[in-house]
Amino acid sequence: MRYTLGINCSGFHSSACLLGDGVLVAAICEERLSRVKRDKAFPHQAINYCCEAAGITFAQISDAFMGWHPRHYLRKSNHMLGDALRARGKLSHVTLNELATHAVESLTDVEHRLKTAHSDLAVHFVDHHQAHLAHAFYGSGFSAADFMILDGFGELTTGMCGQAGPERIDAFLHYPTPHSMGSFYSAFTDYMGFHPDSDEWKVMALSALGDPTVYYDRIRPLVKVDGLRFELDLSFFEHYIYFKDGYYSAKLVELLGPPLAPGAAPGKREWDIVAAVQRVAEEVLFSLLGALHARTGSDALVLGGGFFMNSVLNGKVHKGTLYRKVFIGGGPDDSGISIGSALYGAHNVLNLPSGNAAMRHNYFGRSYSNDEILAELTRRKIQHAHLEDAPATGARLIGEGKILGWFQGGSEFGQRALGNRSILADPTRAEMKDAVNASVKYREGFRPFAPAILSERQQEVLDIPEDATAYFMEKVFPIRPEWQARVPAVTHFDGSGRPQTVLRETNPRFHALITAFEKLTGVPLVLNTSFNVNGMPLVESPGDALSCFFACGLDALILGDYLVEK
Repeated sequence: MRYTLGINCSGFHSSACLLGDGVLVAAICEERLSRVKRDKAFPHQAINYCCEAAGITFAQISDAFMGWHPRHYLRKSNHMLGDALRARGKLSHVTLNELATHAVESLTDVEHRLKTAHSDLAVHFVDHHQAHLAHAFYGSGFSAADFMILDGFGELTTGMCGQAGPERIDAFLHYPTPHSMGSFYSAFTDYMGFHPDSDEWKVMALSALGDPTVYYDRIRPLVKVDGLRFELDLSFFEHYIYFKDGYYSAKLVELLGPPLAPGAAPGKREWDIVAAVQRVAEEVLFSLLGALHARTGSDALVLGGGFFMNSVLNGKVHKGTLYRKVFIGGGPDDSGISIGSALYGAHNVLNLPSGNAAMRHNYFGRSYSNDEILAELTRRKIQHAHLEDAPATGARLIGEGKILGWFQGGSEFGQRALGNRSILADPTRAEMKDAVNASVKYREGFRPFAPAILSERQQEVLDIPEDATAYFMEKVFPIRPEWQARVPAVTHFDGSGRPQTVLRETNPRFHALITAFEKLTGVPLVLNTSFNVNGMPLVESPGDALSCFFACGLDALILGDYLVEK
C-alpha cells in the first residue's frame, strides 16, 4: 500500500491526514493533541497520531503534500506587500526542515536517530485554493461540478471559480488579493470587538437579531459585483496592510460610527450592522453563483474555503441559486487543507485510482476501546458503572434533564462535534440553552446550539429542500413553525437551526441514542454541541473527556460502555 501524507501549517489550524492508496485513513488537527486552541505549530503530534492509527511508521510514507505553494514568491519585488507575501514562501523551508526533524525524532533507537533519515520522502506543494477545491470536489462524490472557493487569502489570490471534472479542473477566474469576501466578513468581526479569523460565527449568530435594512444602504456599496467578478472598496478596509493590526479603516468608522470595544455587549445598533453584513455577503455570493450557473448550466456545485464556514449563508444556497446538488464538506476552512492537499496529490500527482466515495461523515480520528477507557478510569480512581445499552441510558439521562458528555468511536475532524465527542441535552427544555452556555460552555448566551436529527425525520422538522443534507452541521435551515415551540433549546432567534443529519450507517450508536430519545419523548432530535469548554479544543482521548467533565457543569459522562456521574 502506498501511504501519502497531507499537512497544513499555513497559520490556521495545523493538521495532518494520511491516505492509503488514495483513501483517507486518519486525520486530526494538532490542537486536539497539544490541547492548545487553534494551534499553529507544525503538526508533529498529528503526523505521529495518523501513523499510529494506520499501524505504520513515518518511514513508510512515500509522499507528503502541503497546501501552500512557494513558487508564487520566487519572483523579485521591491514592494512591501511583495516582501510580506514572500515571507509566506518560507513555509516551504519550514516544512522541509520540520519533516526532516520528524523523520529523525520518530525513531526510538538513539543510534538510529543519528544515522537514519527518511531520505526517500518526496515533498510536494499544492496551491492553497487547489487544496480547498480538492477537499470539496473529491469529497462530494460528484463526477463533475461547478466550484466556488473563497477565503481570506491564498498565496496571491483570495479564491477562484470554475468547473471540475474527472479529467480536468478548469478555473474560469482567480480572485486577486486584496479583494476578499473572507476578509470583508472578518473586518466586521474586528469592528464588533471580536477576534477576526476566529470569531466570525459570533457575527453570524448575532445577525439573526438585527434588521438588515437599517445599515444595508451603507454597507452594500462596499462590494461591487460584475458577473463573476467582485471587488471591495478598499478605502474602507486595511486587512491587506500587513504592518497594521486592524482589518478596517477610519473611513468605515466614519460610515458606521465607533466600533464596539472588545468585551462590550452588542446592542441593537450592532445587531443591525451585522444583519446587513450577512445579507450583503449572501447577495454577493448568490450573484456570483448566478453568473457561474449561467455560464455552465450545471446542477452540481461544491464550495470551499473559510468563507463557507458561514452556515447561515450555506443553508440558503439551494433556494438562492439554481443548483440542486450542493456539497461543502466537514472542513472548508484551513483545517481541511491537509485532507485537500493529500487528495489533490493522490488524484493529480500520483495518479492513484480514486477509492473515495462521497464523504458522509468525518470520523477520521482513532477509536478507544472499552479496555483503554476502563484503564483510564481505574488509573484515576473514578467510580463508574458498566452499561449494557449505552444509547438507551444516554437517552434516559437526557430526558431527565441531565447534561451529558458523549464519548464514542473515532473523533471528528474539524471544528464541529458530530456525535462522537459531543455534549448532549434535551432540546424540548427552553432553559437548557442557557444552562449549557452558563455551566458547561462558558460562552455568550446569544450563540445557538445545534439539533442532531435522524435523517429519516429531518423533512418533518426542518424546512429543508428534499435533496439537501447537513452531515457536518454546515448549513442552517428554518425549523418548521409547529416544531419551534417543541424544541426551543435548538431554535435560534429567527426560528432557524444548524442541524446535523444523522445516518444510521455512519454512526449507529448516535442514531440509536436519538431513536431511543424519540421513543421517550416523541422528538427525533437532541441538542448537540462540541465536547469542550470555551477556549479549549474538543476532547480527543478518554483522559481529555474526564478532565473536561470534572472541570465544568456536566452531569454525566458516557465513554464507550461506561457511565460516570457526579
